[in-house]
Amino acid sequence: MSNQKWSEGLSNERLTVLMAPFKNREVNEVNYDNKMKFWKNTIIAECERRYRCSFSIDELKTWFLFKGRSPLCLLIVVENMLREGIIKLKSNFEQMTFQNNSNWSTWAVNTLVKSPLSWSIGRIKESIISPTSVIDEKSEYVILQLNEDQANELFNAISLNEQTQIMFMDDLQKRLHNMWNHEVSMSSTELIIHSLEIRNKAFVEHDEHLVANKTLVKIASCGKDVEPISELEKNFFKLKQTEKILIGEISIMDEEKESLVKVAKDYIAKNMKPIALTYLRKKKEIEKRIEKQLKALDNVQALISRIEESKYNTEVLQSYTHGLAALKLTAKDTGLTIDNVDETMAELAEVIHEHEDMQSALGSVVNVKHNEQELEDELADLLSKDNPAVSIPRSHNIPDLPSVPDNSLEGEELDLDQRFQLLREH
Repeated sequence: MSNQKWSEGLSNERLTVLMAPFKNREVNEVNYDNKMKFWKNTIIAECERRYRCSFSIDELKTWFLFKGRSPLCLLIVVENMLREGIIKLKSNFEQMTFQNNSNWSTWAVNTLVKSPLSWSIGRIKESIISPTSVIDEKSEYVILQLNEDQANELFNAISLNEQTQIMFMDDLQKRLHNMWNHEVSMSSTELIIHSLEIRNKAFVEHDEHLVANKTLVKIASCGKDVEPISELEKNFFKLKQTEKILIGEISIMDEEKESLVKVAKDYIAKNMKPIALTYLRKKKEIEKRIEKQLKALDNVQALISRIEESKYNTEVLQSYTHGLAALKLTAKDTGLTIDNVDETMAELAEVIHEHEDMQSALGSVVNVKHNEQELEDELADLLSKDNPAVSIPRSHNIPDLPSVPDNSLEGEELDLDQRFQLLREH
């Protein structure tokens, strides 16, 4: 934001032309339009430099002085700005209520189309030729776009924590002062807040809250519209204000106590003990008051803590409710029911049982039965190959072996070689 004075960089000849009244536009349209554009931009820039969003013609005359003279063309400039929807009479602006559109881009159209009776064609022609008495020099006018920009800056600074905030109007005035490091009038503060109120980003309540004639303002959280201040919010706000007041009083009394102790020490040093005792008695009285205020502060802070905890519990419960609804909706969309789960688990158990049976069958020993006669023929064939002199006809059965004495082998089993030897002998 520039702090450059409006007349810097302009020659005396140029300033003389700019300060003079408007001539008929038909004489020189280019000069007329350039001069009109200069004063429109200069008025807006000067309001911005002064951290204002409104002005009166009387104020403009004091802002734009050249050689002790004020411009003689301001009436036509302001009238033109009003007709184009750049500015709006403050009294009309304050009567505006919530608008669906969040900016002022359509205000020129609305002014000309919705309120055509306020500006007849004859009046427009007359205003071009000479200043008229339509414009009141003492009335205040609001620069709509500048007002919106300042309101957005304040809103963005307050709504960073994404929570609604309630504060006094004068606290908002201090916030603007800290933001811009410049004094901001209460009138400008109210216009800025009203801009947010029109766009449903602020709710203003004129009532007595702890201090008489205090205006309470609720600022919406980022990305949301504001709701009216509820009784719970009012009571909670009052508790917070009481907490601030008690802390301030305790701090003041503590400073007063320290001051009394210091004075008592000074009198003791001067050997004026009776006077020192009076100051010590005052100190004792203040300590009692501090103790009472501390108890009151403890109670207030306990209430605030309970309310905040209750709000947190409510949010947790709402989260549970939303989560439960989402879970039910998911189960409904996917067809997940207790019957479906039981049926699926039963089928799963049956498939697992069948799989175990298959695994058991695959792991069992296969018992293959062979033809005994074929084995004996194969054995004889092997023996005949080992001893060609001995042939055993396949068509004859092997004769029965003679009985062996019991004492020859003593119950021992004959091995395979011994059996072969016996077969050869017979």
